[in-house]
Amino acid sequence: MALISILTPYRNAEKYIRETALSILAQTHTDWEWILVNDHSIENELEAIADLLNDPRIKLLENSGKGIVDALCTAFEHSSGEYITRMDADDVMPDFKLAEFAKFFENGKSQIVTGKVTYFSQTESISSGYLAYEKWLNERIDNQDFLAHIYRECSVASANWMMRKSDLENCGGFDGLRYPEDYDLLFRWYEAGYSIKGLDLVTHLWRDHDLRTSKTSENYQQKAFFSLKVNRFIELDWDPDLQLIVNGTGQKGRLTAKILLEKNVSFVWVSHEAEKFTRGVFGHPIVGLNGLSNCYQAQILNTTLLPELELKAFYGKVISKIYFYQL
Repeated sequence: MALISILTPYRNAEKYIRETALSILAQTHTDWEWILVNDHSIENELEAIADLLNDPRIKLLENSGKGIVDALCTAFEHSSGEYITRMDADDVMPDFKLAEFAKFFENGKSQIVTGKVTYFSQTESISSGYLAYEKWLNERIDNQDFLAHIYRECSVASANWMMRKSDLENCGGFDGLRYPEDYDLLFRWYEAGYSIKGLDLVTHLWRDHDLRTSKTSENYQQKAFFSLKVNRFIELDWDPDLQLIVNGTGQKGRLTAKILLEKNVSFVWVSHEAEKFTRGVFGHPIVGLNGLSNCYQAQILNTTLLPELELKAFYGKVISKIYFYQL
């Protein structure tokens, strides 16, 4: 039975950490170590699980830096497992999670395994936004197309994956990850050419509550996501020899354009309502389809809800080959 290292930074999670701990202790795969890293919490998490800490598989550490990236680095540095997974201190794992993930690596050739997710809350109804994200994530499992949608959203849940420690080391581990760190880690896997396999099982129960970091930290707001995804596009997929088009002038389009302008990346900004923007935006002109010159190839960053096939038909009138990226 292979040793699995479970990495858990925690900060102000006293209310929920016991349920998390009990779900780990209930795992049918028993060869694990749970590395808990205190990220400057002002609550008493260890008191909440004091009667469980005599289990020698639980390791307690203090964050050598500050923030979740440093905490993950601290945990990873002290890990001994052949496999690495991450767990948030307010979530719950089904008792078969580690066993199913470990079983995959007996024959699976992909570098990362993940599963489906379900949001839950004991105090409030789940927001429509979170339910939509749950549905979208689980569709990635059904379609096995995680990396095809990488510029739209983080297509692997932050605490719902496992990989070999050696593969995580080879792609840089957690060192220097930008926020949102789970999304940037996905881009590291993408850059390394890793493949991802999704199991048709709910392997993670994601707790929704008002104090979730994704709701309270600026590191997880839309501006941070767009800064990361647009910068990663520039680094990994942008071809300066092709025409770059930003489609859409809404909030997402403006965030995208602003970053490209700051990076001095040349682009054509297209709107289906170009006549409304006679003065442009940010000093950059807005054009309609008739403002595009015929070209053979172009990269399109779509910041609207218009579907890919519809946009390809629209732009196909003047562009022969389109590389499409949904933001």
